[in-house]
Amino acid sequence: MEIEYTERHWKLLAEKRDRALLILSRLRILGQEGFTYGSVARGDVHEDSDIDVVVFSPDILKLDLLNADHKFIVQATPFSTPKAYISLDPDEKEVISFPLSKMSRKEVEFYYFGGLVSAQDIEKGIRISGVNKKLMIIIPTEKGHIEIPLKGNEDYAAKVLKNVSYDTILERERLLTKREDRGHSGVFLKYELDRDESFENAIRNLYKTNKYFRRAIDVKR
Repeated sequence: MEIEYTERHWKLLAEKRDRALLILSRLRILGQEGFTYGSVARGDVHEDSDIDVVVFSPDILKLDLLNADHKFIVQATPFSTPKAYISLDPDEKEVISFPLSKMSRKEVEFYYFGGLVSAQDIEKGIRISGVNKKLMIIIPTEKGHIEIPLKGNEDYAAKVLKNVSYDTILERERLLTKREDRGHSGVFLKYELDRDESFENAIRNLYKTNKYFRRAIDVKR
């Protein structure tokens, strides 16, 4: 099914992408390369769409220089890579994240699964195919996008999604289906930083007090 965007939708998408570019330019000033992922990358935005940015090769000391509303660290499961988050607003609508150790291939592919673009892509008006939270494959078109259910079309998804393997598509589909059936699942660890606390200090504290966090950091160094 093809969804044709209204003038209002195109305007909203432009506004979201302008905000993403502003965040990416702030990162570039610090010598950090960021990418925007999710609906802003695909184009199927709505009023409440978040602007999510990831830095794959972070310099933690430089990223700590960014002005933020609040910061936190999340480890989704005892075996996953811990990630740091810099929220630029109280409601976490604009968030920069980065891994605290080397991510696995599948963890990196999860970002591409939802669609991921660079600042250069946004400047060129490029939108990318990806899968949304409702497990619909979003394929950008000149007038809007085409929606195709992921279920039953996993082979096709493997062809249109860049840098995403078939096994990652199946794993992501299982995870999102489980969340939809059981509701949003909690995370293994979430650490809120104090106002004046640095990420380096938070990492040291977690390393000393949580063996699973310590193991994730050590194993993936």
